[in-house]
Amino acid sequence: MTWLAFLAVAAVILLAGRQVAFYGDVLAEKTGLGRTFMGLFLVGVTTSLPELFNVTSAALQDLPDIAVGNLLGASMVNFLLLTVLDAVHPRPLTARASQGHALSLGLAILLLAVAGLGLVAERGLGRVGGFALALFPLYLFALWLSFRYARRFPRDETLEEEAYAHIPLRLAFGRYLLGAGVLVGAAVLLPGLAEALARETGLGQAWVGTFLVGLVTTLPEATVTLAAARLGAVDLALGNVLGSVMFNTFLLSHADFLAPGPLLAQVGGSHLLSLLVLLGMAGTVLTGLMYQSLRKLWVLAYDSWAILALYLLAASLPLAR
Repeated sequence: MTWLAFLAVAAVILLAGRQVAFYGDVLAEKTGLGRTFMGLFLVGVTTSLPELFNVTSAALQDLPDIAVGNLLGASMVNFLLLTVLDAVHPRPLTARASQGHALSLGLAILLLAVAGLGLVAERGLGRVGGFALALFPLYLFALWLSFRYARRFPRDETLEEEAYAHIPLRLAFGRYLLGAGVLVGAAVLLPGLAEALARETGLGQAWVGTFLVGLVTTLPEATVTLAAARLGAVDLALGNVLGSVMFNTFLLSHADFLAPGPLLAQVGGSHLLSLLVLLGMAGTVLTGLMYQSLRKLWVLAYDSWAILALYLLAASLPLAR
């Protein structure tokens, strides 16, 4: 029954996440803020709403491994989505994307590195952690710097102007709020179900939070990323993935404020493998983006094979112990 309930919640998140992602894109057009910047932040944050509400619920229920594992696992699945986008096109993904994403990757690596320092050296400043606290201003700095970069180097929008002219702003806003409300209700149920699955399967909270809950809560990202790819908007798809990774890392700071003690100190180094894999994934995408190889090995580019290998390594090593 626990598995059936978990799958039902996953289905609700998928449907509601699709609506939130779509109407978030409509609002991006209606407000005139632009899709390039929105792909990195508004759409990235929008599709990360399940992680936000799930980690909030997990932190309030004092389930630190579920909270941290969900965020790190969701980020790994986001990178894994890039291999899917690479497989469905004859040219490597990183050869088609703008090298301007190098800034976002560098900022993501910086945020992940600070989180990694917290896993190994967090001592706490009262009931909050110093390294987790530092993620908040760092994320704001990343937001500001990316906005400045977009203003300095404007690019033509990939999607057609006024694609949603037939949708009124009020209708878009109302349906966005409706989808977000459904996401809240579904995501709040996930930590309790994940804890029950960890107990029933014997896999442990860290593994379930990282690979099972992380997979489910990234379904909205998968929906909007694949939809953008079908439109040929590669930069929108990659921006959504990187924006979600950065926002998920920032949410460690949010969870730390809600937890009864320093969050990263409670979980210690049990999630260090996942974080090192994330750094490897980000470095791999950055290398592929700058080198821009035109060759593939079977259906995937070399950097995509490396991302897939890193994910399988992170998923299998804890089970082999």
